Amino acid sequence: MRNVLVRLIGIQTAATLAIALGFYVSMRSPMAVWSVLYGGAMAMVVALLLAWRVTRASRPGAGIAGLYLSTLERGLFVAAAFALALAVLELAPLALIAGFVGAEVAYYLTAGSLRGQTRT
Repeated sequence: MRNVLVRLIGIQTAATLAIALGFYVSMRSPMAVWSVLYGGAMAMVVALLLAWRVTRASRPGAGIAGLYLSTLERGLFVAAAFALALAVLELAPLALIAGFVGAEVAYYLTAGSLRGQTRT
């Protein structure tokens, strides 16, 4: 599972950097680049939280409640991270969302292609 997670995070990182480069080339705004990087980092933290909860839920005797808790915890993290980014750090909203969504899409596209490789 660790190898798959490393590949997923690597692809999320590559997608985030590509989006950041696109925003830099088109807007020439360091704030937009930081916003994309923050959004991508949020998506990576969400992926790590999910992997941690799935690992814990796969242990003998673990219940399904941990996975439900994971959904709540990831949702709260995303809401708080967006609030911090927009209200306190005053990051660029479009770039922030582009970084987050781009990294999430990269995660789901990659996770689908890596399905079944966790047991090797």
